[in-house]
Amino acid sequence: MKKPSGRMAGTVAAMALAVAGFMTTAYAQTDGLPTIYSRGQISYTSGGVGQDEEQAFEREAPNWPLALQFSGVGGEFIADVHVSIIKRDGTKVLEAVSQGPFMLVKLPPGAYTLHVAYKHQEQQKNVNISGHASAAFRWNVQ
Repeated sequence: MKKPSGRMAGTVAAMALAVAGFMTTAYAQTDGLPTIYSRGQISYTSGGVGQDEEQAFEREAPNWPLALQFSGVGGEFIADVHVSIIKRDGTKVLEAVSQGPFMLVKLPPGAYTLHVAYKHQEQQKNVNISGHASAAFRWNVQ
């Protein structure tokens, strides 16, 4: 097989890096949190089903730049919330679906808009990440 030229090798390497930026990596946790997923520089976990997981999220939330909570009618916890996090310049940095009522996200400092949807009802909030931020979303649907 013919060895690629310097220019071709550089192009192949650049394409591999671009594809890697869109890949999701998952790894298990030992601190009681569910699996953590990474997409480029962004990491997140979601869950909180059951008392042990709920306590793990509450304990670990201050260590993450962004903590989200989702609830429905009467304050009951909900899951399957579609979450999009967009930098103020319009760049989408995360699109995921929560596996429970809590989501923790590691984001670089900056200004973001959170777009969340549950049962076709959308909400949005702006957050500034400079240390720790949190946002709670509540829906009046079952």
